[in-house]
Amino acid sequence: MSLSKRQIAYLNKIIATAQKLLDTAHLEDSRTGGGPKRHRRSAVEAEKMRADILAKRAKGVPATKLAEKYGVSTAYIYMIKD
Repeated sequence: MSLSKRQIAYLNKIIATAQKLLDTAHLEDSRTGGGPKRHRRSAVEAEKMRADILAKRAKGVPATKLAEKYGVSTAYIYMIKD
């Protein structure tokens, strides 16, 4: 079975893309550990955080600032309010 020039060009493109992925695979491993470390809060810590968020929201603190402080999403801040 012989391949056309177009098919050969496609195969060469696939090979080049695969080679790029293999060459940059080690960079991806180092990027995954760069973000903030996630940790699970205990029930006591979660309740304290919730009370603090409700108190600060009543004072008019923006949800974005609270989300950054506690490492949660703004959607979670608004969910607590409801």
